[in-house]
Amino acid sequence: METCMEISEKEPDIMANTTLQALVKDVYGNSTLSPAVTTPIYPPEFYALNSVTNFLNTFYIWVIFAVGFPGNVLSVVVIIRMSRQRLATSFLYVAVLSIVDNLAIILKIIFNQSHQKKFPIDETGCQFLTFFGLTCPAFANWILIIISAERLTAVAFPMKVGLIWSLKKATGIMVGVFLFLALIHSHIFATVTHYESYTCTVKGAYHQYLIPFWYFTSATIYSFIPAVSIIIFSTLIVLLLRRYSKQRRRISVGEPAQTEAQRQERQITIMLVILAVVFVILTIPRCVYVILQLNMCPDERDYMCVERKKFFDSITTQLADTNHAINFYLYFLSGRKFREEFMKLFRCGRVPYMEVTNGSTQVSEIPVAESGM
Repeated sequence: METCMEISEKEPDIMANTTLQALVKDVYGNSTLSPAVTTPIYPPEFYALNSVTNFLNTFYIWVIFAVGFPGNVLSVVVIIRMSRQRLATSFLYVAVLSIVDNLAIILKIIFNQSHQKKFPIDETGCQFLTFFGLTCPAFANWILIIISAERLTAVAFPMKVGLIWSLKKATGIMVGVFLFLALIHSHIFATVTHYESYTCTVKGAYHQYLIPFWYFTSATIYSFIPAVSIIIFSTLIVLLLRRYSKQRRRISVGEPAQTEAQRQERQITIMLVILAVVFVILTIPRCVYVILQLNMCPDERDYMCVERKKFFDSITTQLADTNHAINFYLYFLSGRKFREEFMKLFRCGRVPYMEVTNGSTQVSEIPVAESGM
């Protein structure tokens, strides 16, 4: 979903192209060139960048959908199976995150198709689409903040994490965060409208003073705060894990139940830390673009600079959107328990083994052993 600034940036681009066309007409009007020539001839790099940018803006969201939507559905199914034994707050966060990621993907597809003018949309539709299209992806990123904070508490205060992060408190925190993000984006219902040329954009009366404020507020909520928070929490988690690893092994000697519980908590923590680290890697380029974009292309008539800016805008946006599509695969690769529960979906939870009894061979079945996530 494009922010208001990303949408409004198209206006200067079009104005710049119009200015260039006018200049060419004036020059060519007094020359021997054909009067039919009304547009400048761009270098090959311009057309290459323009083609790549248009391809990313048009088709990449379908790649995200094809990879991410079924993965997120499978994540919810596996988490439901895992929570039959114990509904932990971590399971709740992962399930909600998968659902919100899919909502974000669907909303981005709707916006993409409306932008391509595949179906009509009015002002009310633009307002709701922009509101939820910005709130849902931001909410998904803030769920990662909550997950990181919960894992930090689990590592630092393993005996108190159940009291500090109960299911009731976890639900209340997520509801509160969503309401906070909804309040931040509520101005959309008064400031966004529909223009035929630009699909959904900011009303002209708000361009001068709202766009810069909204752009950086939206970018801060969506990327800066989550990235910085997750970096801090993940660093503290890793440091605490290294510090307490030997100490916890000594304490839990001779206590198999406690050892198993700690091993499962460690597996969950590692899996979710990997999730957070990948989020930061994919989001940092967007943060860099947001910081630098105001100082890029001070001359709007520099069409090559404008085209490069649009390309970097597109590719950093697609990288950030990829976060909504890859979580299932990170769970599968880093979570042993998650992998086992996923495999049980296709083999009924039992595996055959060969048993030799009295000189004869029998095929028996044993349940798949439960293990940590």
